[in-house]
Amino acid sequence: MDNAPTRAGWTATARPRDLSALLWLAVILGTAMPVAAAAIYPTYMHQMEQPWLEWTRLLELPFVACEMAVIHFALRRGLQDREIWQRLPADVKIAGGLLLIGLTASSAVASKNFGASLAISLFTLVHIRFALAVYHLVRSEQGRGVDLFVPALAAGMPVLAGLTAWKFAFPPPEASVFGGSIEWGSALPGFISVRHFGSWTGALAAGLIVALIYTPDGHRQRWTGLLYVCAVVMTVWSGTRAAVLAVAVVGLVFLVALRRLPSPAAALNVIGLTALGLVGALCLPAPSPDFLLYQASDMGSANSVSGGRLELWGATFAKWLEAPVFGWGSGSTFWEVHIGWAHTQPHNVILQFLVSWGLVGAAGGLWLLGRAIRAVHRRGVAEPALRPLTAVLYALLFMSLLEGMLHYPRFIMVIMVGFAVILAHRDIHTRTG
Repeated sequence: MDNAPTRAGWTATARPRDLSALLWLAVILGTAMPVAAAAIYPTYMHQMEQPWLEWTRLLELPFVACEMAVIHFALRRGLQDREIWQRLPADVKIAGGLLLIGLTASSAVASKNFGASLAISLFTLVHIRFALAVYHLVRSEQGRGVDLFVPALAAGMPVLAGLTAWKFAFPPPEASVFGGSIEWGSALPGFISVRHFGSWTGALAAGLIVALIYTPDGHRQRWTGLLYVCAVVMTVWSGTRAAVLAVAVVGLVFLVALRRLPSPAAALNVIGLTALGLVGALCLPAPSPDFLLYQASDMGSANSVSGGRLELWGATFAKWLEAPVFGWGSGSTFWEVHIGWAHTQPHNVILQFLVSWGLVGAAGGLWLLGRAIRAVHRRGVAEPALRPLTAVLYALLFMSLLEGMLHYPRFIMVIMVGFAVILAHRDIHTRTG
């Protein structure tokens, strides 16, 4: 399909009102919402002083509110759920029904924290409807702005870097901090932890590296390269190994899917920019061991190599076996699985679905996830304008096997946008082709 529809509305003199809804969404997700979260939750330790405020932070309620605002906007733009539902294949409807049963049965019957489980179950439905809203908006605007979504999303990184530098350079006296000491791993403005910060920048790094290698566009390469260096600096500085691994995995996926090596010029450019980012990261001080990619103690055992995940996965799996059909309720890892400290989720999407919704809900959720990946893969890899977004999507999905990308709304929103945009772009092409 010709890329002209995706570029319409963006010129060197584009005005804010000319931007597509998708580009506005990129600015909101990449800049406005993290800055808002930083203002709402100013913390230098792992929790807020007020318990109710801490719950809103863990549930990421501002991001859910953002989703609901987008849904409302799409409804005003003509979104009709019935029309989309009627076009869904039968297997998708069946899987959706199983997921709905898992969401309701587990929370209503099994959960020991009914309020939290009910909220997370309802949020799951909001996420799905948010995806439908984005799909509708992209189709109604003929895919305008899809090629600029990732750069616009990544444009918030310099802002986040500046906020982080300011907060780390001018900390309050430790005695004045709730808890009596500063926990630097939890002090990243706008993010719950340094791992979430690194996961965010790592996903953007994956999208930007694919843009540099497989989506050549001369007049944007300079800005893309600068954003990529920023992403590498922040990802490596954060010590988020899952994010670094995700960038490598996404690169391998595109290499295999496209069946061609990058051009020598593109490869040399990326190698140079990556080296520059690594040097920049090494020049920044590590405020605590949480920011180190590697420590000697990491090699003490298989569990320590995995960052404690093996123990968490084993405990989560054992807990699921106690209620295999419907699980223990949405978000139940937080209060059902104990390995010395609480975890909001088990750092693995499969175990997350199983312990939360049991076999019934997990079967529906994983089927929908696999179906969506299959539906977007060919188009997302083949279309140059979609490759960076596909790379971000795949990076987050890979990290969901090691982190909580499908638990926290901020990451779920980007995943849903990725699926919705690529599917809408595919359908636009099918309709006009």
